[in-house]
Amino acid sequence: MDDGLQEEAIKYFNSHPVLLRLVRSFSHKYRSLGHFGGIASLSQLSDREQRDLGAFLRREIKGQDRVSFREFSGAWAKTRFEGIDLQKFILSLLPDNFVSKQEERRQQHNKRQLILDQLLDAHSSELAAKWLYALKNGQLRLSQGVLYYNFELLNDVATGLDLITNVYERLPVLANRATGNPHAFDFDQPAGRLLLQAMAFISGSTVPVAAHERTSLLYQYRVIRDDILNFATVYGLVAYRENGEEITYWRESAKSFSPLNIPLREIIQAHKIEPVGGIDTPVYIVENSGIFSALLDTLTAIGKVRPLIAFHGQLKAASWAILDGLGRSGAKILYAGDLDPEGISIAQHILSRYDNVELWHMSVEEYKEAVTDLPEGRLKKLPSLVHPKLVHLVQEMSICKKVLYQESLLDKMVHELT
Repeated sequence: MDDGLQEEAIKYFNSHPVLLRLVRSFSHKYRSLGHFGGIASLSQLSDREQRDLGAFLRREIKGQDRVSFREFSGAWAKTRFEGIDLQKFILSLLPDNFVSKQEERRQQHNKRQLILDQLLDAHSSELAAKWLYALKNGQLRLSQGVLYYNFELLNDVATGLDLITNVYERLPVLANRATGNPHAFDFDQPAGRLLLQAMAFISGSTVPVAAHERTSLLYQYRVIRDDILNFATVYGLVAYRENGEEITYWRESAKSFSPLNIPLREIIQAHKIEPVGGIDTPVYIVENSGIFSALLDTLTAIGKVRPLIAFHGQLKAASWAILDGLGRSGAKILYAGDLDPEGISIAQHILSRYDNVELWHMSVEEYKEAVTDLPEGRLKKLPSLVHPKLVHLVQEMSICKKVLYQESLLDKMVHELT
């Protein structure tokens, strides 16, 4: 190729912007087709652009026009540049514009795989490796493609997963150790969102939306987000540290008929939790604080101790920590919730996770006393996959479309406890 002629051609196109517009339009076609071809549409051409384009194509141009690549090639062959290969010239003129979408996807895929391979070499812990392999194999997808190329962000999350052990650790402390920023894993931060997604994938669940559910997910990995305001209310229980030492204030509260609003930071100190009267005594768990207080009023009046727990609605990390401690002691748990879709969902989660749980006053016979209508919108919240112990109740609820709240069964509960 004549270098002087090549330079002259480049100067000619640069001095006629409409020809560059035309070439750029063909570049978009190239990305879709993977080769040169198609038709370029040019609109709102100025008078000068019309003259320049008309001179090149050797025909009249008015306002807007459509030019095929074939016509463009034919016009090029009639210029003094005909000895220059047109396609090579275009590629040299705009080298970054002529990558097909297929080739671009291939390049992006290779770049992503290279980054993930580098991360896998650097992070060999079970949790980090499982997450990174899932990203590499396409089992798990990030919400935005650009995140795959953010090596620092992915590395921070993998480091956080590496640092997770069987020892409880607060989220800001973990974040600071992993990234140098105690707020890096906050829920509103990119690394925090990715950490939650990784944990949810590894545990086989979906990424939770509600804050208390996110906190509970972190708890599954011994990561504590909120250990003061996250609490359960307990009565009639004793607790022991992992070395067997008793945590005395649990027993003392039962002696004085005083319930404990016990925060997560204290619950996780208890390796084992059991009824004050021994593991042969069942532990009664209710959904709301009003029922708990009413039952405790009755027990206090007659001077009797019965293990009681209130989870205050949705399950929190403190709830799971209590259940874990009871599970390690082998205590029998009787759970009572509202007979509505939300109550069913809570019971389902507990039954699915623990073998030592039975339902308490959540029978089909008791549900038949329900008189309050259940709106269709709430009915849809019933779980599609139902635990065997809840199947008949869910079937009945789907038919009757009623709800029965715990307050309606309070007298039966009181009678049983006394």
